[in-house]
Amino acid sequence: MNKWMYPLLVAVLIVFISGCSSKANKDTKSKDEKKALVIAYDRDAETLNHIKTSDYHNALTYIFEKLVSRDNDFNFHPGLAEKWETSEDGLKWTFYLKKNVTFHDGSKLTAHDVKWTIDTIKDPETASPAQSEFEPIKEIVVEDDHTLSILLDKPYPNLLFRLSSTAAGIISKDAYEKYGDEYGSKYAIGTGPYKLKEWIKGDKIVLEKNPDYEWGPEWMENNGKPLIGEIVMKMIPEENLRMMELEAGNVHIVRDLTPTMMGSIEKNADIEIFTGGAPRLGYLAFPTDKEPFNDVKVRRALNHAINKKEIIDHVFRGHAEVAHGYLPPILKEEYYEGSEKDGYEYNVEKAKQLLKEAGYGDGLTLNLAAENASNYGRLAEVLQAQLLEVGIKTDIQLYESSSYTDILKEGKQELFLRMYGWQNADILDWFLSSKQFPFPNHSRWQDQKTDDLIQAAEQVPTWEERVKGYHEVQKYLIEQAVWVPIYIPSNSIAVRKEVQNFKFDPIAPDYNDGVYME
Repeated sequence: MNKWMYPLLVAVLIVFISGCSSKANKDTKSKDEKKALVIAYDRDAETLNHIKTSDYHNALTYIFEKLVSRDNDFNFHPGLAEKWETSEDGLKWTFYLKKNVTFHDGSKLTAHDVKWTIDTIKDPETASPAQSEFEPIKEIVVEDDHTLSILLDKPYPNLLFRLSSTAAGIISKDAYEKYGDEYGSKYAIGTGPYKLKEWIKGDKIVLEKNPDYEWGPEWMENNGKPLIGEIVMKMIPEENLRMMELEAGNVHIVRDLTPTMMGSIEKNADIEIFTGGAPRLGYLAFPTDKEPFNDVKVRRALNHAINKKEIIDHVFRGHAEVAHGYLPPILKEEYYEGSEKDGYEYNVEKAKQLLKEAGYGDGLTLNLAAENASNYGRLAEVLQAQLLEVGIKTDIQLYESSSYTDILKEGKQELFLRMYGWQNADILDWFLSSKQFPFPNHSRWQDQKTDDLIQAAEQVPTWEERVKGYHEVQKYLIEQAVWVPIYIPSNSIAVRKEVQNFKFDPIAPDYNDGVYME
């Protein structure tokens, strides 16, 4: 063979091998896309209509998209809007939509859908729990099919966060009106990387990939169609069963690991545990408009009665930290640094004295309610023992998530356990503003000073002034002992080895961001 033929032969072989490799990769990818990613949850969704709920299930993250997206460090990026502009006075924000974006039913996204979504949430007749989130918006003007302007009465430095939140997921107006009462249960039409295939309540939510999806955020590794064909969100309330299914390979991901769960799988080579911070806070609450909780001395007594360190050590086995205030420290700027100094130390005698001064020296008998999920049962038992030390007897009542929500909406609660997850100080407006009474303001806190402080913080022209305003809100809430902040849980997720390229996120991992099944 002549020397000049060697390079040609090598080139031919490379092309042949590359072609075979490409075909193999294509076949592998095709096989991967047919595999379902199964995620275990301890509770079901309330509804998949985010206009009508304050309980945002993770499924909403993958079905609906927002004008603005946020990366894993909470930085803002273009979402359905490819860019935006702000006027010099901060009263006009103009958003330019990506073109050729379609809803799951094939209809095109337009600025009219964006306007309709936000206007519907703002409409008092809708009774959306998120209404107050969009109250600063004076008007939305559609300039053309892909351009809209948001007009404000006053500068509003938190607008981008509002527009990136789950509550701001853009809905198809036509689909919402077409499906009526079935929207949110049988139908949910968004522009997201996954679409609703079925929801068997109490069992599972199944999402299938959107084959037309090509407009994901630029900051993601993969901004085209997902590599995983289906996501199955399986409801498994029993902690032990979740772990058994994970170890057997029937479940690939378990979120919100408890210390017991972590101990049972930490040596399993087929499972990796990802741990990071989370903007969550667990607390004990009560209806502040009813006796005995309308007396600040009783509320302060409850704060002094709780040994938070004991709870961290014995319930969470060290996988949590003590909460002193109303926001988690991961929120950095917005977190009030004086929370621990201004808060309530564990002091049984002081709690007894305050109860005596309030006229309850002979003690109290109360119901203690919690969801029948995760650590709530164990936490309730520890709280029951601690409260008994100061003369408060409690009867523990555990409820399924839907029943628990109904009780809070109806105002039938006494002592009750809750945990929130949110990435912004406006969670205090959500739960403690009079505008949100009676739900999601489940503490039934109607206080003019709180309302004034929150409104002042929300309407200042700069982010820095807003931060200072929310520090004042937190300081006042601690003084009034509106809740008993207890713990900030660690955020741990168990992931089987079959799940490749997993990226930890403190809220909801982006399974469309290059994640695939091996």
